[in-house]
Amino acid sequence: MAKPTRRSSSKEAVAALLRTHRTKLEAFVRARVPSSDVDDVLQIAAVRAIEGAGTLNNPKRALSWLYRVHRNAATDVLRKRAQQERLLEKASAAPEAPSELAGSGCDCSIFQARNIHPNYAEVLSLVDIQGVTIAEAAEALGISANNASVRLHRARKALRESMLEHCGVTSLRDCADCGCIEEGCCAA
Repeated sequence: MAKPTRRSSSKEAVAALLRTHRTKLEAFVRARVPSSDVDDVLQIAAVRAIEGAGTLNNPKRALSWLYRVHRNAATDVLRKRAQQERLLEKASAAPEAPSELAGSGCDCSIFQARNIHPNYAEVLSLVDIQGVTIAEAAEALGISANNASVRLHRARKALRESMLEHCGVTSLRDCADCGCIEEGCCAA
């Protein structure tokens, strides 16, 4: 049997510390982030800790290092949430750039975009309303271009479904026949 390397034994030691101190680390994180983000922070921190275990030089400082990893992960998640909220605020403001949605004369699509998943609404707003490229949207959202492309595809599908359910139409061409202007439900 091969002798375990220092790196694998460090990973095992960090994993054992994570298991042993799970409750305390979770309480530490809960005090710093909204409850909806706790699991994400714990997962991110655990991955970072195990991947970075080889950089830990002093095993006596491992626990304080783990708390620092968790604090940094919490800070990163809070920053990302704040960035997403800023993007949503910007997206909910009246768009200045011409776009397929904004220039259509139909506010139903913009109104219904508020009813889809926030991750989808963000990418839809960036690409279809603000006119940025998928690569730029991906960078702004902190995701890969491939992920942004998938989100955009899903966002457009969710928007079509939302419009079909509410307005009875799925395209901007048919929007004049939807009746929302008379009812005043989507029109601004």
